Amino acid sequence: MGSKCFNGEVWTNAHPAIMQAMLEANVIAVDGKVGHDGYSQRAIAMMQAAFQQPVSVMYAYNGTAANILALKSMLRPWDSVLGAEQMHIHLHEDGASEYNLGCKLLTIPSADGKVTPESVSAALAYHSGYGYQPRVLALTQPTELGVLYTLDELRALCTLAHTHGMYVFVDGARITHALAALDTDLQSMIGDTGVDAFTFGGTKAGLMFGEMVVFLRSKFSDALAYSQKQSLQHMDKSKFLGVQFEYLLKDGFWRKTAGHANQMAQRLAAAFASHGMPLAYPADTNMVFVQLTEEQLKLVQTAYDVSYWDKAKHTVRFAATHETTGQMIDNLMQQLFPRINA
Repeated sequence: MGSKCFNGEVWTNAHPAIMQAMLEANVIAVDGKVGHDGYSQRAIAMMQAAFQQPVSVMYAYNGTAANILALKSMLRPWDSVLGAEQMHIHLHEDGASEYNLGCKLLTIPSADGKVTPESVSAALAYHSGYGYQPRVLALTQPTELGVLYTLDELRALCTLAHTHGMYVFVDGARITHALAALDTDLQSMIGDTGVDAFTFGGTKAGLMFGEMVVFLRSKFSDALAYSQKQSLQHMDKSKFLGVQFEYLLKDGFWRKTAGHANQMAQRLAAAFASHGMPLAYPADTNMVFVQLTEEQLKLVQTAYDVSYWDKAKHTVRFAATHETTGQMIDNLMQQLFPRINA
């Protein structure tokens, strides 16, 4: 197979600084488990410091588990989740939400992975006649197609959801990239817009593994420890999660890694455009979706392990990460695209 350097964040190594922090933690005695060790508690304190209102935090190994932990705390047995048809929990988690939550996922047609107050209102009106009880509006920031919600858009969606007695959950697997791209902070994006719960992704931000689940409503935090244990996310040596998040949150390290990935994506998007390759969606964050013919894709695949993200639209996703360099992008263009355009 070809190089996986543009395949996505899960194909990259952990950031060297994160690995070093874990090695240093490994020579220090364990002083607590399941999020009660010193590293984990300091990271939780850092997350709390990002907000003006109280928050509750728990850890998960991966994004799928984090999403399920968040939604489990927000749903009743007869409730359902509403979100864009491209949302990750619908398309890329192998039915994990339905299997573990026993709830219905209701989808809204979308061109770019975003929903609007109008599309949400239409979906609520449509589903009400069938007896579904949409309880949570699930958003992804940025969307699966790399497109951003503005702060005003998030605020409008939260206001609408709350008016209908719903809660808002944000899948933040790449939330650091969104924060860096919008040059904003968690209080502005989450606390001030009305989001009720979100995940703060670590795996796609340079960590070896791990996500934070953050609740802004105290009613969701009554039984987090039990939910974490029941959901198989009870990590005894939790300091190896905590030390990673402590490093990621300390001095805005996440902003450096996410900012770098976003900058490389901008450079990649500009390079594609210069070679006449049309982008399928705006390259708002670290993901670039480009349209390639089947012949062009075959040429790309001689050196890179990529495939159609959306075969119907001939769209291929290239992702930039903390490991991406300008030289990698130059090599891609020099080796492949001159032949494509020949």
